[in-house]
Amino acid sequence: MTELRRVDPKTLVVNPDNPRRSAPDPRADHQLALNIKTVGLIHPPCVRELEDGRLMIVAGHRRVRACIAAKLGEIDVHVRQGDEKSHTMASVAENVVREAMSESDQWNGVLDMRAKGASDTEICRAFMITPGYLRGLSLLAQMHAPIIAAIDAGMGPSFAERNAIARTPLERQRDVWAEVWAESGEGESDPADYRMTAEDFQYFEWSEFVQALDRTELYARDFAFDEATAKEAGVVWEEDLFGQGDQDNRYCTSFPAMFKAQQLLAEKTLPEGGQFIGTDHYGDPMMPDGYRQVNHWECALESDIPVVWVNSGTLQIRSGHMRARPVRAGEEGVNGSLNVTILPASTAPKERPDISGTGLKLIGEVRTQALREALAGAGESEDVDPWNLVGAFLLALSANNVTIHGDHTYDPYGGGSARDRAVGRVFPEGVLVRDPATLREAALDVLASFMNCEVSMHSGSGLPAQLLGVLFGADAHMPNMAFEAFLKTYSKPGITKAVKAEGLEEKPTGKAMREALMGHVGEGRWVPEAAGFGEGIAAWKEELARKAKSAAARAKLQAELEDEDEQDEDVAESEDLGEEIEGGDGEGSEDLAPLEAVAPADEPETDEEPPAAPLSERPADPRIPRELTELARAMPDHFEVVMV
Repeated sequence: MTELRRVDPKTLVVNPDNPRRSAPDPRADHQLALNIKTVGLIHPPCVRELEDGRLMIVAGHRRVRACIAAKLGEIDVHVRQGDEKSHTMASVAENVVREAMSESDQWNGVLDMRAKGASDTEICRAFMITPGYLRGLSLLAQMHAPIIAAIDAGMGPSFAERNAIARTPLERQRDVWAEVWAESGEGESDPADYRMTAEDFQYFEWSEFVQALDRTELYARDFAFDEATAKEAGVVWEEDLFGQGDQDNRYCTSFPAMFKAQQLLAEKTLPEGGQFIGTDHYGDPMMPDGYRQVNHWECALESDIPVVWVNSGTLQIRSGHMRARPVRAGEEGVNGSLNVTILPASTAPKERPDISGTGLKLIGEVRTQALREALAGAGESEDVDPWNLVGAFLLALSANNVTIHGDHTYDPYGGGSARDRAVGRVFPEGVLVRDPATLREAALDVLASFMNCEVSMHSGSGLPAQLLGVLFGADAHMPNMAFEAFLKTYSKPGITKAVKAEGLEEKPTGKAMREALMGHVGEGRWVPEAAGFGEGIAAWKEELARKAKSAAARAKLQAELEDEDEQDEDVAESEDLGEEIEGGDGEGSEDLAPLEAVAPADEPETDEEPPAAPLSERPADPRIPRELTELARAMPDHFEVVMV
């Protein structure tokens, strides 16, 4: 039995055994207070009467706090009759056995309130929702009923996908929904009214449904299948009455039918020995078990199998190849596979090596020292075999710490370079093969693999390549360079000099001079002096002179710095010695009388200090650089100091 009473909410006693022990959300309590202030208290709290006559809350603590916050003087309460057990059960059940309204129910409530004249502002206050949330509810008015049912079941699309669906006419939504669930209906039920289950939702993508809604017109001119294939796939053409007259304006709005037609076309046009495969949700091919897709950068093998698939997103027919995966040990290989055996991983415990990593580093340092001493000893000997030096240079060029840019024979996928192959030929067993022909061929192959005369900051070889051309007579192999593409790179003064060097007359335009030069050379060979390899000799000499001058200047500077350091040390020692003499307390210091300055006989004694010597006659201070000293001596000749 319950009794309805009207009491002051501030007089109600809080239940110490309230099942809600967590700290309340201040924001949620504030929203509830605003809602109660707007529409009033809808559900009165449930209370029980104590022995002293006070009323204790059984259920509805938040509502009581909200009423107090809303400054309500009196509220209705239900006074329950019963024992402690029934009161506790009611308190817990009231907080557990409850269910929130579905979005469709909320939207129906909004429609009812609007029909009764409520504004959107009043609705938001009554529901305690934002205007944005209300706009999201309004999208339900433009959605197909099964989609709304999926939203209520918690399987609905995202807010962005809801916007895209709501922009599509209901008839189009119904048609696409029917196409998606065409095989899921029971009996003769209409698939357009099919309600998606939780099991169906595991394999359903709302993004694909939205894409299908956007594909409203699939034109026949964009596809290559014939009428027989279209009829077999169930494609129904419609005519676009507003299309251009010189085009095929037939179109179809059934994406599944067009997809099936593309599949039939792909199967009919399969290459010999090819297979048709399916795709995943992203339109990528799904290879059969035991096979993988061959990438575009891989070399083709005879065992590769051609495959064809239809992209589920764009409806394009794509083709490629698949290759059998390597077979593990103990498994039967697939016909046409690479027959690569992969050994199983060892389960034996890992043993500690005889020498640790630190020990190996020490061995490397000792070996390096021994190698350098051996090379230094070989340099002092006159009977070193030149072929040993050739083989040594080949080894050095293939070292791990040597990187060569511009090697056109380098294979990044492990095929090796000309240097690796050359070293393998001259050191097949780890010992140099003393065959002059083999060494000569290997050395020339390595040189040709990376030495180049290209103008590049990273891969060009520079002047050494030009000297190499002089050494091997590369000028004789230069082709005729009197062609339009090269001559266009000349400036007008440059082409004028080239024409005059050939004994031809100067023309008024650069084009005329280029034509005259090409006509003069004809089928012969013309190579400008600047393009010859001999130009590198003068540049090489200048480079050597520049480096020698730089090295000499560096050595001179280093010597001066060392001399200055020595002089600084001498000055410091002298100062230390003077301090010892002036303040020395050692033996014999008392017998030493202070020295008196003796003036020259021809000069009278005066209290004035002797004039300072001219700056140009003073000895150079060893601690000051020579350049600064010379500059200081020259300053009086150019400057005059005037005292004002």
